[in-house]
Amino acid sequence: TEVDRLAGAFQKESCDAVVGVGGGKAADTAKALSSGCKAPVVILPTIASTDAPTSRIMAIYDDNHRLVEVLRMDKNPDAVIVDTGLIATAPVRFIVSGMGDAIATKFEAEICAQTKSPNFFKGYSCQSALTLANACYETIRHHGLAAKQAVEQHLVTESLEKVVEANIFMSGVGFESGGLAAAHAIHAGFTMISEMNGAFHGEKVAFGLLSQLVMEGRD
Repeated sequence: TEVDRLAGAFQKESCDAVVGVGGGKAADTAKALSSGCKAPVVILPTIASTDAPTSRIMAIYDDNHRLVEVLRMDKNPDAVIVDTGLIATAPVRFIVSGMGDAIATKFEAEICAQTKSPNFFKGYSCQSALTLANACYETIRHHGLAAKQAVEQHLVTESLEKVVEANIFMSGVGFESGGLAAAHAIHAGFTMISEMNGAFHGEKVAFGLLSQLVMEGRD
């Protein structure tokens, strides 16, 4: 509904480009508008709660916040500009949710590689994708707690910079190149349950990841 509304305004005003400012749904709305109007798009995330800013994947929800389809742009956003000073002012729950989304990247990419499941480019995971996904995981393991503490104090630290990069860039490129598995499938199911609307994307993915690890028989 929102993409259609904005498309009408875009055409009426004869705009040249789209700038998406906000969280994951704002980014995906901007990307969908850009794709439909064949216009460049710049994403300015105000929170680091998902990897939506860098991805060419667009999760489309209905007015009741249920996931109805996943669309793909022909290419990734033209630019992603992140101000970590702004990220540090957001409620801490957002950065933690972003870590929940990003930490799943490694495990989903690994199982996709093991099962020869295609990624979002309809190819298979290469070593670079698996290396990036693992780096995303290691970054969060080593810097996640310090990044959370930095946001609680509204400070920009080296750990926050690294985790923001992991949440937005490493995870975004990693999941597209590596593929998704049960963690995100379970999240998609959660969007059909109205009582789950209060939970953030990364929180649902993190629960899905725990479920995936049990399904795989991991520790």
